[in-house]
Amino acid sequence: MSRLDIARIRKDHGMSQGELAQQLQITQSFLSAIENGKSPLPPEKESRILEIFSLDDPSIYMTETPSQAETGPRPLEDMSEGDLIGQLLNRFHEQAHRKDGMTAHHHEHHDRIAALEEANAALLRHIDSLLERNDRLAADNDALRRRADHLQEEIFRLKTDIRP
Repeated sequence: MSRLDIARIRKDHGMSQGELAQQLQITQSFLSAIENGKSPLPPEKESRILEIFSLDDPSIYMTETPSQAETGPRPLEDMSEGDLIGQLLNRFHEQAHRKDGMTAHHHEHHDRIAALEEANAALLRHIDSLLERNDRLAADNDALRRRADHLQEEIFRLKTDIRP
């Protein structure tokens, strides 16, 4: 399968993946996927690349290299930091949009977390209620203590008044 070797063009012209992605108005992860053969190069982006690098004859940058899907992943040491980050982002993106059991599993976790958060909020409200009740009981206890002290003083006064 013949395709434009964008990574080689970019590197030959001393441009980073991030810079080219910005000029193409795409994400770096999408550019990485294109360079790695995971995503096809949209025709309008190909013509924009030819324009950016002033390539009248792109045939020198055509490659018969099979896509990554056909050959498997490139060795890590052959990949730039941008390529590695792009691949990670692609994997996260694929996992986030996967329509299989993981999605249902994710929803189960999300529902369980929501239920736990709701139970936690109810417990916090209950704790607040108990703290308020505790404060009221402490105030009542203080009032009863003052009343008991007053009665004890009254009893003592009455006893001293009765003695001959």
